Amino acid sequence: MSVADEGTEETGPEETGFDWPRYPRILVAIDETPAAAFALRHVVPYAVDQRSRLTLLSVVPEPPRSAAAAGMSLRQLADQMETEAATHLREVAAKLPQQLSVTTVLRHGDPAEEILALLAGQPFDLLCMGARGRGRVTGALLGSVSTAVLHHSPVPVIVLHPPLTARDRSGQMS
Repeated sequence: MSVADEGTEETGPEETGFDWPRYPRILVAIDETPAAAFALRHVVPYAVDQRSRLTLLSVVPEPPRSAAAAGMSLRQLADQMETEAATHLREVAAKLPQQLSVTTVLRHGDPAEEILALLAGQPFDLLCMGARGRGRVTGALLGSVSTAVLHHSPVPVIVLHPPLTARDRSGQMS
């Protein structure tokens, strides 16, 4: 079969040999970035349509050691980061469609390691996440977390990178 044999309005995907993949248990790694919101906006309609169960995961990283040098309490900063992540996780889950089965998980540590540990410890069929792309080489397309997870995930991974805005293309920070 060739790509030219794609279904038309008269023939559905099942008549061409292609069909929607089934991912009944989807892990969505989220944080407070636009990339995470972009990824979630893409996976929710699929999950509703396929009656998939979503697990939303947020990982609170260790506070940067440089904060202590700046006179901040690392414990206080860690508590603040946890509170903000938990609040964001609850708010996101509350906005999802009522017919969607949603579980939330909050973990602490290295985001890539925690995502991979949850994938290893629970049965998921798909991982969906956003990519920030902050670095220069690999990070030009993916962030360091998504790159690490993509290379070690035991399940298929969808990494969604939001489109560049006009301001991003001009070389200025957004």
